[in-house]
Amino acid sequence: MTTSAEGVSEPEADKPGAARAAARAGAEAGAKAGVRAASRSRGPRPRRGLVLGGGGTLGAAWAIGALCALEEATGWDPRSADVIVGTSAGSILGALLSSGVSPCELRDHQRGTPLTSGPLSGLLFDYDTATGGPLPPPPRLGIGSPSLLRRTVRHPRSYPFQTVVSAFLPTGRATMDGIGVLLAALGPVEDWPDHAGLRMVAVDYDTGERVAFGAPEAPAAGVGEAVLASCAIPGWFVPVTIDGHRYVDGGTWSATSIDLLLGHEMDEVYVLAPMASRDLDQPRSLPARVERRYRRSVTRKMLREAKALEEEGARVELVVPGPQDLTVMGANMMDPVHRLRVLETSLRTSAAALRAATA
Repeated sequence: MTTSAEGVSEPEADKPGAARAAARAGAEAGAKAGVRAASRSRGPRPRRGLVLGGGGTLGAAWAIGALCALEEATGWDPRSADVIVGTSAGSILGALLSSGVSPCELRDHQRGTPLTSGPLSGLLFDYDTATGGPLPPPPRLGIGSPSLLRRTVRHPRSYPFQTVVSAFLPTGRATMDGIGVLLAALGPVEDWPDHAGLRMVAVDYDTGERVAFGAPEAPAAGVGEAVLASCAIPGWFVPVTIDGHRYVDGGTWSATSIDLLLGHEMDEVYVLAPMASRDLDQPRSLPARVERRYRRSVTRKMLREAKALEEEGARVELVVPGPQDLTVMGANMMDPVHRLRVLETSLRTSAAALRAATA
């Protein structure tokens, strides 16, 4: 399903240091719809942004289907985006796209089809075990971030609710060694892709500050550690330490972080948000109903972020899962058992939504 941000309502139905410095230097150099026409163009071609939201194993599969549908519907190659903002699973896709992997190659690799060209050529990869499975190992005992907890108590209005909750969660034990293998296929993980506009969102687990790795003001980081930091779900995965700071999943601040594009003079922005939905299904299980309630809050925040960007004059198109996608996803976005069904469903539903949006 796609929609523009304008006029929409609330959701319905209640490395080592030197290598890191080099990476940073490379970064600095380097289905219903309502679509509004682009408000202006600032140059010979539109400046386009791509936002890839978080969503776990299934969110990545859904987003790959949506990327393929987006490229087919618009004729635009998402790899050419001027700015790519990736959060959590979206940071993995952002790294892959900015390293030259096409949406079709992402789709075929997810299907298990051997690739004979491109950065993933010859790489055999098991997406179903890459993050360790549908449930985390037992976490360590105790509060995950006492320092963040103290800050949120003193300044509760300065942090999103999910950031506050993350401080209470125990420290996770799971690792993402499998994702490291995937990233290593792109080149040295201590380097940064040849894309100056790539941003990977994480949260400093001790201060609660949102950090967009790849931005000039962000700490220097290689692509490997930046992706792992962006994906480190509190209570599930071990926080990722970069230059003495612990980082966790960027989704603890926002599932999309569209607002990071403010001030970038964007003409068009495509937002693929696996954790948001304008139309929900009607699940019967309690876990699924709880997930849908959380999804509503994610959607509300996404719409606020998108509206602010539209007020700068950008056309923002939101692509989100619809009821058919949600029915296949179920309640646990980390459960790989549904991964291929989610991918195939998204290929159909996202294509249908984008066709309707341009009809």
